[in-house]
Amino acid sequence: MNYHFFVGNDNGNSEHDLIIDGKLVQQPNVNCTVDELPWSEEQTPESFIKNLQDQLVVTIDSPSARPGMYYVGKFALESGEVLDNLQIGIDLKSDMDLPVINTLAQIAAMAVQKAYEEEKKIPVQIDVEVDMATALPVTQHTDETSAKFEKRFTSGLHHVTVHLGMQRVAVKIVFPFAKVVPEATPVIFTLQKDTAGGWREGEIFGDFLESYEVDKKFNGSYFKDKRILHVDIGDGSTEYPITEGNKFLRQFVHGSHHGAGYAIEEALQEFNRLIHLADSPRQFFSDVIKNPNHKYHARALKTLRRPLESQVRQIVQHVKKQLTKARNEIDLICVYGGGSILMRSILYGQLKELCTEREMQLLYIPAEYAVQLNAMGLDAFVRGKIYEALKNKAVQPVPAG
Repeated sequence: MNYHFFVGNDNGNSEHDLIIDGKLVQQPNVNCTVDELPWSEEQTPESFIKNLQDQLVVTIDSPSARPGMYYVGKFALESGEVLDNLQIGIDLKSDMDLPVINTLAQIAAMAVQKAYEEEKKIPVQIDVEVDMATALPVTQHTDETSAKFEKRFTSGLHHVTVHLGMQRVAVKIVFPFAKVVPEATPVIFTLQKDTAGGWREGEIFGDFLESYEVDKKFNGSYFKDKRILHVDIGDGSTEYPITEGNKFLRQFVHGSHHGAGYAIEEALQEFNRLIHLADSPRQFFSDVIKNPNHKYHARALKTLRRPLESQVRQIVQHVKKQLTKARNEIDLICVYGGGSILMRSILYGQLKELCTEREMQLLYIPAEYAVQLNAMGLDAFVRGKIYEALKNKAVQPVPAG
């Protein structure tokens, strides 16, 4: 079986958000190396298909990562094994095996699901060709690091074995071309266009329309020539790039090691004490925070308040620094990323005041879109004309002589 997938791949410090073949996958961005399969009793291979992303076990043989068997995402997080994750403020994504392994695993899982959906039986082998756009933080993105990261995907054939209980599916993945862009730049595409390529409308702009008296026919075309200061708040870093229209302004590259993850790490010790655990991973705390019905939710929020206020203070200082550098020549500040959801109750009012004072607008992306904005933008980019032109240019044969 042969497939061609378009992949928009946002490798976050805490969460991995990918749009593969038009479908969104969201998983904790962790994995762990294991020596044997976790299943002993005979489970039917078919029973794994529907929730494959939540019980993903793969064996990887790739020129770009350490070979071995891995639990990936949620299954790794809940396994109790020693986890590999992206160390906040330390790891360069382009050097790490984790983003490569988790990306290959999720693409392979989606291929297995698609094959089963179409054929109604478990395939033996699948070949997948992938066009992919992914991103690096603006502070890590250079010509050198982006070329290096691209090469980790494009440098050869990747063999992934997906384990469905005791049955194996061999998935061969090849990337004829991949493009690594600075994080935040894909967001411009998301704000302007929807998945069908029309101007974006609807809920994503709800708060914005209430705050500012804009035209009732408002849509994404509003942003096509705007100068935007992005505040992309992740787990381990916040990026503050400035874009103008579809252009990324290289002279305003700025990022800081502030984010929800630092607040969580600061709160974690107190949280563990309150729930009588010697230790628990950052991703567990994140899951508790996201789930209002979790028995530890109220305690997690309580321990998080003060560390969050401290992170917000720092982020606002960096926003002011960027505004000063840009001489306040900014049309709007756009805030998104997983950390923006946690910080909203503290950060929104401070930024709204700043925008009013400096005569600009605030677009604070609603929670249901805040995390996937980069993935949506990468998906739009990989399907668009710019990507196609870059690919054609890159894969053209060099003329003889």
